[in-house]
Amino acid sequence: NLYDDNTISTIGLSFAFKEVILDNKKKVKLKLIDTGGQEKYRAIAKTYFKNAEGVLFVYSIDDEESFNNIKEWITLFNENNNGKKGIPQILVEAKNDLERVVNEESSKKFAKENGLIRISTSSKTSDNVDEVFQEMAEQMYKEYSKTANSKQKNISLNTEHKKRRSCCLTQEKTFD
Repeated sequence: NLYDDNTISTIGLSFAFKEVILDNKKKVKLKLIDTGGQEKYRAIAKTYFKNAEGVLFVYSIDDEESFNNIKEWITLFNENNNGKKGIPQILVEAKNDLERVVNEESSKKFAKENGLIRISTSSKTSDNVDEVFQEMAEQMYKEYSKTANSKQKNISLNTEHKKRRSCCLTQEKTFD
């Protein structure tokens, strides 16, 4: 929730956590791993793809090369995700506050052909940033619910009952 013009590209890896409240009032804690987009960091990214429960493919709408690189990232992900199916994937169009260079129709077609949810964002104006994480959390929870009876090594379900002034209980969902 803070924009800085002086932010530099990710070097290696960066970790963060984001808590999201789902439409069903469940709480999801996302562990975010940001891998550097340069080719020299792809080997590191492969390691994290093995256990990913969701992935955001991010490109800048003012940079055709970053869009073209998404194809390689998708291939890399598919080759290194341990063959897991149903992993939520979102195509994030960054910097929608700048002049678009990447053709919007091409982006829409690409997302459709690759089964990606497509969301246009700007961290500078906060446009749709929370929506990306909300959508990812909703999709991950939906996938988790389908396989709740099977054990998944990176997803844990923690239920905490907290007394409130109302009659309701809360459940906390933690996704690693």
